[in-house]
Amino acid sequence: MNWTMIRTKTDGSRFFRSFAAWTCLLLLVLLAGCGRTKKETSKPQGQPSGENTSVVSAGAENAGAGDLEAVFFDVGKGDCILFSSGDSHVLLDTGYQETSDEIVAKLQDRDISSLDAMIITHYDKDHVGGAARIADEIPAEIIYLPDYEGEEEKCKDLFTLIRKEDLQAMRVSSRQEVKLGQAAIYIDPALVPFDEEKKNDNDASLLIEVFDGEDSWFLPGDIEEEAISRWLSSASREYDILKVPHHGKKEKSSKELIEAVSPEIAVITDGEERPASEKLIKRLVKNGAEVYSTYSNGTVTVTGDGSGQYHVTVENP
Repeated sequence: MNWTMIRTKTDGSRFFRSFAAWTCLLLLVLLAGCGRTKKETSKPQGQPSGENTSVVSAGAENAGAGDLEAVFFDVGKGDCILFSSGDSHVLLDTGYQETSDEIVAKLQDRDISSLDAMIITHYDKDHVGGAARIADEIPAEIIYLPDYEGEEEKCKDLFTLIRKEDLQAMRVSSRQEVKLGQAAIYIDPALVPFDEEKKNDNDASLLIEVFDGEDSWFLPGDIEEEAISRWLSSASREYDILKVPHHGKKEKSSKELIEAVSPEIAVITDGEERPASEKLIKRLVKNGAEVYSTYSNGTVTVTGDGSGQYHVTVENP
């Protein structure tokens, strides 16, 4: 049985203010000569421009702003997230090889026979494990990959399928854009190069932003301490919805990340084998976020309307 709640940005949120409050703010700005805040800028900070941006259209005619749904599938401690707008679909990570049949069935239950894009944030088995099976059954027009060679046993099936079927694939070395209805998905290259000696590619995760009208999402893969620190010093901003990095593992800079993003909704893709850090969850709640966990809630579905209202549906209330 599914349970649904509706999240609306209220008069007390950072998005809406009373007329009187805005009047006071305007007077202060005029007196102090200050510029606009991040939330008042005309377009999201970091939105791409220029020659380093690649754009893939995914059925922009099918939907308007706000018609965007994200399904965080319960695959245990792993990521598999489906973004849909009208008849267009993008799959972000693919969970484990062991859960791939279940994901294929869930996609087919939604009458999805193809994907506009598949994005692999990094080559850990809980993110890339199901890619070959899913792409074989439900082909993607393009597969975005991190710009390094992953460990052979984790991604050989996907690479074999790409070569065998001559699939279109791209290693992300500069910012890419995928249009999904009126929404835009931005794929940024990793902030930290893959360390061949450590064989730990969490910090080498691709970073994903999604913008739809006034709504904003941040999905940073499994980034850990070093990548979080670099993001905080170079690209940090606020987002409405955060996919908590690395399945809710607490890092030294987790507090700073949460405060910088200041999410209204946080989704954790954790599992029974390693539930999210209780301290991290408390930090998110203290900062004003509503927290959902695939371990506690099962599959979590978030729908944005493009103007500040979100519908959240969970399998297990």
